[in-house]
Amino acid sequence: MKQAFFYVCAALIGMGLNFGIGSAHAGQAEDIMQRVVDRDDGASNYSKQIVATCRYTISAGRLACADTPRVKVLESVQKDFGDNGKDSRSISFIQKPVAEQGIGFLQYDYDDPLKDTDQWMYLSALNKVKRIVSGKQNQPKEGTLFGSEIAYEDVERPHLDDYSYRLLKEETFQGRPCWVIEAVPKPERARKSNYSKSVQWIDKERDMALKIVSYDRRQREVKQVTFAAIKLINNIWVAHRINFNNVQTRRITTMKTDGIKMNIDVEDELFGQRALTDAGYRAGRLQQLRGQL
Repeated sequence: MKQAFFYVCAALIGMGLNFGIGSAHAGQAEDIMQRVVDRDDGASNYSKQIVATCRYTISAGRLACADTPRVKVLESVQKDFGDNGKDSRSISFIQKPVAEQGIGFLQYDYDDPLKDTDQWMYLSALNKVKRIVSGKQNQPKEGTLFGSEIAYEDVERPHLDDYSYRLLKEETFQGRPCWVIEAVPKPERARKSNYSKSVQWIDKERDMALKIVSYDRRQREVKQVTFAAIKLINNIWVAHRINFNNVQTRRITTMKTDGIKMNIDVEDELFGQRALTDAGYRAGRLQQLRGQL
């Protein structure tokens, strides 16, 4: 049961780095990543996030915003679909700032490896729904979510079979024993991806990513993602703070969960384009969910 927007660790597992211990560990690495994919993250949820993005400088080894952060408050809803609950739909809206209120993002993820993720962005000022698509000839998607350092590709759910995995080593990160794993995209996936390489630190006990370092198509490091403030909610581990550090643009986005409710009743109809474009319809359904926080 995979979530699309809130727990980006599930959506980012499919990027790889070509070095390591050797192919003898490929089977073990794939088994580990299968556990990451299969980890219970709930059948549905409603949450609020505070997303802050700024350009940064580095002083004395620490990051500091070089300008005033752009802060957005989001509401997000997710639900599993399909006969086996392995498909997923999610929808997110900007609450604040008021000037951007109502801008929305809708996503459908599929368990079927032959089906790509569907994504739509609603621009409230233009009253227009825009489908997010790849370029011609399987070129990767371009653009970021709500002007952050979170790329549209970052929130897609990957298919395990699209990548080859190897176990690089074992080490401690954030005080947790971890496997360090590479995941190299196979040729068909590589044509659609902005990323060529990554290294992933997987918590041995909780089967979740604590850190991911990704590389662009020219093999240059581009993004560091770290997961922190991890709490147990309804027996589900949830990262309440995720940092996306783009080392090339020197911009960082921090996503903090301000409230979350797991395994709630959500109408299927919420996950459609009417919820994007009809403010009254959307407000009524979201108000019912807000009362559960």
